Amino acid sequence: MKYLQILNAAVLVTGAAMAINLAVVCLLYVVHVGSEPRLATDLPRLYALTGLFAALFGAGAGAFFAQRRRWPARWLLQALPAVPILGVVVFLLRLGR
Repeated sequence: MKYLQILNAAVLVTGAAMAINLAVVCLLYVVHVGSEPRLATDLPRLYALTGLFAALFGAGAGAFFAQRRRWPARWLLQALPAVPILGVVVFLLRLGR
């Protein structure tokens, strides 16, 4: 169980770090969109990716705290981070097209 909590904590921290970094990038894009109109075309994809990593953070937090506190639904919540991870993979694969 301890290794599972470590994995959940790693997912939580990774999602939080990426969401915060991408939120800062979103802020910079919004501030500079007036001087560089090309940035406006990238904003929707950037918002989507930021949202996916925020969802990964939330799913990781749910899995971590459910496992740590031994909630009855902990095994269901354990599978929850797979959804945003799959979303990130699909998003990144579509960028290659």
